[in-house]
Amino acid sequence: MEIYGRLFDLYPLESSMILWIKEEDGKLRRFEDSLRPRFYAQGERNDLLDLFRSLRKGQRGTGYQWTRKKELWSGHEVEVMEIEVVDSEHYAQLPRVLSPWEEKITFHNCDIPLPQTYLYEKKMFPTGRCIVEVEGNRIFKMHPDPSESVWMDDEDISDLRVMELRAEEDSIRKKSFLLECEGYQVEMETIDVGEIGKFLKHFDPDVILSDDGDASLLPLLFSEEKRCKVSIPWDREPYPLKRQLHSKGRSYFSYGRTYYQAPAHLFLGRWHIDRRNSFLYGESGIEGVIELARLAKIPVQRMARTSPGTAITSMQLDRAFQEGLLIPWRKGEPERFKTAWDLLVADKGGLVFQPRLGIFEDVAEIDFASMYPTMMAIHNISPETVLCGCCQNHRVPEAGYTICEKREGIIPKTLKPVLARRAWLKKMAKEAEGGRQEAEGRISREDENTREISDRNMRARDTGTTKREIYNRKQTALKWMLVTSFGYLGYRNARFGRIEAHEAVTAFGRESLLQAKEICEEEGFELLHAITDSLWIRKKGFGEEEILELCRKISEATGITMSLEGIYRWMAFLPSKGNPESPVANRYFGLFRNGKIKARGLSFRRSDTPPLIRKAQVRMIEVLTATKSIEDFQWKIPEILDLLLEYSLKLMAGQAKQEDLAIRKRMSQEPNAYKVDSLTALAAQQLEDVGIKIHPGEKIRYVIKDAESREKAERVRPFPLLGADDTYDVKKYLELLVKATEEILIHFGYDVKRLRRELKEFEV
Repeated sequence: MEIYGRLFDLYPLESSMILWIKEEDGKLRRFEDSLRPRFYAQGERNDLLDLFRSLRKGQRGTGYQWTRKKELWSGHEVEVMEIEVVDSEHYAQLPRVLSPWEEKITFHNCDIPLPQTYLYEKKMFPTGRCIVEVEGNRIFKMHPDPSESVWMDDEDISDLRVMELRAEEDSIRKKSFLLECEGYQVEMETIDVGEIGKFLKHFDPDVILSDDGDASLLPLLFSEEKRCKVSIPWDREPYPLKRQLHSKGRSYFSYGRTYYQAPAHLFLGRWHIDRRNSFLYGESGIEGVIELARLAKIPVQRMARTSPGTAITSMQLDRAFQEGLLIPWRKGEPERFKTAWDLLVADKGGLVFQPRLGIFEDVAEIDFASMYPTMMAIHNISPETVLCGCCQNHRVPEAGYTICEKREGIIPKTLKPVLARRAWLKKMAKEAEGGRQEAEGRISREDENTREISDRNMRARDTGTTKREIYNRKQTALKWMLVTSFGYLGYRNARFGRIEAHEAVTAFGRESLLQAKEICEEEGFELLHAITDSLWIRKKGFGEEEILELCRKISEATGITMSLEGIYRWMAFLPSKGNPESPVANRYFGLFRNGKIKARGLSFRRSDTPPLIRKAQVRMIEVLTATKSIEDFQWKIPEILDLLLEYSLKLMAGQAKQEDLAIRKRMSQEPNAYKVDSLTALAAQQLEDVGIKIHPGEKIRYVIKDAESREKAERVRPFPLLGADDTYDVKKYLELLVKATEEILIHFGYDVKRLRRELKEFEV
């Protein structure tokens, strides 16, 4: 019997891979395919035979054969032992079992998640169409639909039934639970396990969306199931399985910050996506998650919880798998020895021209499109191609590293189609936006008296908007994957990482930015600021066509597409908060000619700024959108001061809502590990005192009650411990409001010291 449908979900179960196929009529069916996990071992034959005998004795290995595979770094074929493992459970234990043998034997392909390995072998991807030959529930033959590309363009998965599961918390003691699906909603003041089970059975959703489901909601419901001895059918798997409860997530340090990832609670045959535990979902929605799941060949709900870096790594693993390359278990290529001078020359990072402080008119911002990934693609930069040993071209600027000319690297092969795909998505989003505006124009021109809007025009407007959003979400997901591809190139534990390759990319980047600067100056433009892949330039009386021609010349010279981000009516570069004479690369804001504001480094862009302060600063900036030139600013200062007065009166009158004053901070360590009693530490300690566990990397919200109080407990109050009668520190919030106002006025000719004096006198 032949089945035609989409691969919805897959997971290993003992010696089988379980696959859920969604047929064209929307019916979901479960099938089993035999699974024989394999890995490769390289070393002396006697040592390899000893290894297999040990595995067979422990009932882990079922058989072996000798074969030849390509070694990653050299590209040469080597002899390896291919060992077959009993089942998925024993395969998961391999990293622990094989560790004692690492001194004698090199291991490959031994720790790749089995669903990914299965998809690599079958050349399939999640949500992809497939053709399956079955007998009963057993699969005999399976292959992807040859007519379908991995890129999902004009169609998406249809008939996905989505259920929402969330908790509304008013305080630590008051909580309500909400279930919603297909317009039906059930609200419970207390958990009713039976009611949740009935709701789930009735609607049988394909996707369950939750808020904090991984961190708190599902563990709470699991414990209620156990207490009430009633099971909720979270999984579609018909055979009873003992669910592994993960009570702890993981805290990790990345790029100067501590992050926390809650434990993953995945369902079988059904997707569970925790919106607050998914960076990808937050940035690109379900469309972006599915886009990367298909590309990376990672099951959808697993993809939702992993990083874009994991996605690009899986794509590289897939590419290596298809080319018969051995995938190293651990990174085996150490950084080569460098002198202090070598480090000084090669390890410089991105190039930055510090901005000129002040406010400027007629400024253009131009950007290299996906600069670093494009560098890696066009210059063949990959860990196995840099310092290859077979070429002597010394192509890398300054560092003089060699790049192989005889074979294309894994990373360039992986990145090229992604770069092309993102460029296409951005183009389609722009065309969809044009179509939407055209449809809206037709609608607005219709007879105002009759208001008879045609169905055709309405569909054009709705379709344009929907497609534009989908294209943008997908290209955003690809953007984050491309961004992390560069970081992973220099990550010390990356399988396909090498610090010299990372240095090569930045070296080419510095050279390209210098080329762009020189071309700008040759064309009569003045450089105001430049950072890594962006330049801010000005020239009196220039037009958009002149900038586009400049971008074309830079693109031709560097081989990387240079695009126009926008032309500003005015642009303000702000100083350091600590030193008003010192410029900062990432603090600026400006007004585009189309009336939109772009800002970086201001209070409203910071996640720890209270909503009330954020809203006040946004309104102040919006006042400036009506300005045409620098001379107009003086006339807008009174309006900005009126807003300052409005919000100051609101604070002093005690009219600000608690949620509008919430400060959101990330924990860098355990609450009791702080040596200084900061407000964040005190808030976290209060939560722990009532039994709410806080992990490093998690964010907490709190309101400042009295920052100068001698009683630690009275300085701050965290959510959800806030009571209706809790007050807030007016002086502290006024200080935050004044600082936000100063950021805007500092270059507009207003004396900020006078501002502070006047507000202090007003307060008294």
